[in-house]
Amino acid sequence: MKKHLLTGALILGSLFTANAQADCASAIAITADGTYTSAAITGTYGNSCWGGTQNQQQTPGPLMANWYSYTPSANGLLTITTDIEANPIASTDTRLSVFTGTCDALQCYNGSDDVDPSQAVQNFRTTLTVPVEAGVTYYIAWDNNWVSTGFDFEIALEANDCLSPNDLSIGDFTNIALNSASLTWDAAIGAPANYDVEVGTVGFTPGTGAGTAFSTDTNSVDLTDLSPSSNDPLAVYLRSNCGASQGAWVGPFPLYLAVASYAGTPYANGFDAAGLAGFTLGTGWIRSTDAAQNAQISHEASGGFLFSNTSTTAASDAWMFSRALSLEADQEVTLTFFTRLASGTNTVTASLDVTIGDAPSSDAQGSVVETINETVGATYVERTVTYTPTASGIYYFGFHNNSAATAAAASLILETVTITGTTLDIPQVATSNFAVYPNPANDVINITNADNALLNNVQIVDLNGRTVKSVKFDGATEAQINVSDLASGLYIMNIASDKGTVSKKIVKN
Repeated sequence: MKKHLLTGALILGSLFTANAQADCASAIAITADGTYTSAAITGTYGNSCWGGTQNQQQTPGPLMANWYSYTPSANGLLTITTDIEANPIASTDTRLSVFTGTCDALQCYNGSDDVDPSQAVQNFRTTLTVPVEAGVTYYIAWDNNWVSTGFDFEIALEANDCLSPNDLSIGDFTNIALNSASLTWDAAIGAPANYDVEVGTVGFTPGTGAGTAFSTDTNSVDLTDLSPSSNDPLAVYLRSNCGASQGAWVGPFPLYLAVASYAGTPYANGFDAAGLAGFTLGTGWIRSTDAAQNAQISHEASGGFLFSNTSTTAASDAWMFSRALSLEADQEVTLTFFTRLASGTNTVTASLDVTIGDAPSSDAQGSVVETINETVGATYVERTVTYTPTASGIYYFGFHNNSAATAAAASLILETVTITGTTLDIPQVATSNFAVYPNPANDVINITNADNALLNNVQIVDLNGRTVKSVKFDGATEAQINVSDLASGLYIMNIASDKGTVSKKIVKN
C-alpha cells in the first residue's frame, strides 16, 4: 500500500501474452497454468470487492481494472501471484479481486493486496490461493488502486478433492459469551463429510494438539468451554475433513469472548492494535491508521481512531458496536471515551447516541443511554456514560451517528473507549441456609435453601476466576444446575438471591 507510482516494470523470462480487456464482459480467458503479462491498467473496475470506487492514492479518478477469466477443469486450489522474480520487489505494487457470478451480477469471492509490507524491503506484490470448483468461471480483476503500470503474474491450479471453505465465506462469530461462541460458514466445495475446528491461544499451530478440537458434520459449530485470556483474542482455525484426507487449515480468525466488566477490571480499546479488538463497524464508521491523519487529529501520538462522516444532503445513520460485555444485574458500568468533530467550518453540530442492546446490530439496540451533541473543536472532549442493567446477561454498547444533514461535511471522531464495572456491596447470606448436593457431582447439582430465599442467578467460577457457567432464575426457591459439561476439578458456585449472596465450593468428578 505504498503511495508512489511505478516508473516501469522489468519483464523477464518466457511469458504468455494476454493483454486483459477493459471490462468483465470482454475478459481474456486463461486456459493454462503459466506466467502472463498484464499491460497498463485502463479498464473499468466494475463491482466493489477488495477495493472501492475511487483511486485512493493517485489524483482522484476512477478505479480501473484489467480483466481475466478462469474456468478450472477440476476442483482444486488456484494460486494467483505477482510475487515472482519478473516483478522487482522494490517497484511492484498490485491488488487483486476475484469474482464469481455473471458480469451483470458479480459476487465478491476473495481478494488480496500486499504480501508483506512489514519487511525491511516492503513487499507490495500480491499472492492469493483460493478453492475453486470445476466448471465455474472465476473473474480476475487487477486494479489500479496503487499504480497503473503493467506487470507479470503467475497462475496455477493444484487439483484437490478435499477443499476447505473459502476463507472469505466464513461468518462473524455469534452467540458470544464469557467462554463460548458460535461460528457458521458456507459449505465447502465437494460437500465434505465433516469439518474440524480448533481453538487456542494466538500463535498456536492447529493439528498439533495445542488447541481445543471440535468436529461437526454441518457448516456451523458451537465452541464451548473456552478459556479466554484477558483482553486478547483466541485463534480459531477450520478445515474440511473428508475421511481419508483433509483440507488445508483456514485461519486464524480472532475470537474476542465477552469481557466480564463487572469484575472491576477496566477494559480499554484505543483502536491502535491490528483490527478492531472485538468492536464491530457497521455502515458508515471507518478505522483510520494513516500516519499523517493520526499526527494531525489522533488523541494519541500514534495508533488509530474511528470516525464517521456527516452528510450535507441527508441525516446520518452510521452504527458501530462495542465488544461483547458480560454485565450483572444492578451493577453499574461506566463507559468513558473521547470525541471530537473536525470540519472546515465551526458552525456544524453532530449528534451521537450511545445505546445498549443484546447484539451488535441496530435492530438489537433497545434503548438510548445518552445523547451527545458535538461541536467543531481542536481538542478532544472526554465523555462519561453510566448504565445499570436490570438483568444479568451479554450486552453491547452501540455508537450511533444520527446527525441531521449538516451545512458542511464533518468527521465525528471516536477515540479510546474504556469500560469499567463497579462491584456492588451485596449482603452475604449465611452459608448454612443453602444446601448444595451431591457434592462432589457427576451431572447435576441441586440447590435448596431453608430461608425461602428467591434465586436470581447462579454462577460457577473456576480457580482462575473465569465464569464457566451462568444460569438465571426467576425467583425459584430450588434449582438444578447441569455440570456434566464442566471439566473435572474444584469450582466456586456463587448463588445470588433476593436476600443476598452466598459462595459454595463444589467438586466436579
